[in-house]
Amino acid sequence: MTLIFIIFGNFTVFAHNLANFDIEVIAPSSGVSQHISKKISELIGKKIKIGEENSDAQVFANTQTKFQKLDKSLRTQHKVLWAVRGGYGLDKVMPLIVKTDYSKETKKIIIGYSDLTSLMIYFSQKYGWIAVNAPMLKDFITKTKSSESYIGILNFLQGKDKTLTISDLKPMNESAHLQKVVKGKVTGGNVTCIVSSIGTSWQINTSGKIIFLEDTNVFGFRLDRLLMHIKNAGLFDNAVAIIFGDFGTNADTLKVLKTFANNLNIPVYKSNSFGHEKVNLPFVYGFNGTISSDNKQARIIMNK
Repeated sequence: MTLIFIIFGNFTVFAHNLANFDIEVIAPSSGVSQHISKKISELIGKKIKIGEENSDAQVFANTQTKFQKLDKSLRTQHKVLWAVRGGYGLDKVMPLIVKTDYSKETKKIIIGYSDLTSLMIYFSQKYGWIAVNAPMLKDFITKTKSSESYIGILNFLQGKDKTLTISDLKPMNESAHLQKVVKGKVTGGNVTCIVSSIGTSWQINTSGKIIFLEDTNVFGFRLDRLLMHIKNAGLFDNAVAIIFGDFGTNADTLKVLKTFANNLNIPVYKSNSFGHEKVNLPFVYGFNGTISSDNKQARIIMNK
């Protein structure tokens, strides 16, 4: 019995729905086992073949070959580009991506998170493509996310949820307590990937933005270093708010986030509804976000 069966009560119906989404599978980062690849093929209703290289192997992977595969997918007529998994590898390809013109290609929906952050930021900023931070295809097979996480992205793709809501925001600093309403375009993603993009031509644009930030199992001092680098690069200067998601289980993480938030002059909130952990509800790059707060609790509503 697979997770697909658990959610919908009928694997055939679920697989049929995924096939209707016109999916092109992309794997610009790490690969998956043959077993997972086979299960993904069953999930989307067509055969795929994904390499098994892990994150360490990506250091030595052929960049030109990886680019050619991703470039072909970016030029396809398929409506949805859905990542197999994150890991590592995309940063090696991004310099070739930004040198290539995709302005005449069909606009698509890119789905992923983690190492896919750079690709989603770039195509949403440069070409206005829809990019959604949400569970990847491997997550469906390995059952690592909550039911609401899978249903969230599926409802969005089906057009059932044109407005997205995350309701568990908690104010982390004085500005968040004082400002009852905050509005801005949505952006963000994985902290490590955002830091690695600083100074590149695919660097995140944070001016006037509500920034979603998450990462996984980063030790306290390393997380502080990453956040300080973003701050020192000026990327928080003109932002309107920050929402911290999950950062793994390290004991120092929450203390680091609270200390960092208290030294910022923009509202900062904490959520457990997106990131690498169990719950990863969708947020869409470029959507309009409105945060409303009653001091103890807050929520963000996002729509086009």
